[in-house]
Amino acid sequence: AMLFALDRINNDPDLLPNITLGARILDTCSRDTHALEQSLTFVQALIEKDSTEVRCVSGGPPIITKPERVVGVIGASGSSVSIMV
Repeated sequence: AMLFALDRINNDPDLLPNITLGARILDTCSRDTHALEQSLTFVQALIEKDSTEVRCVSGGPPIITKPERVVGVIGASGSSVSIMV
């Protein structure tokens, strides 16, 4: 349902012109520990890394692409898995 809604929004040129919405959907497998692990991996990817001491083989600085902005997280309000996230 969420992907369908995103497709409808993104394909309507009058609704949000020049803006494309996206989603990263993760499965918790109904386990709070798995949800926590995925959440930490997701957040770590968003943290800006210090690359001052990292060099490419050629000697130049690495090209690190910054992840897209996260505007919101959608989930249930009261399950143990959602509370962990």
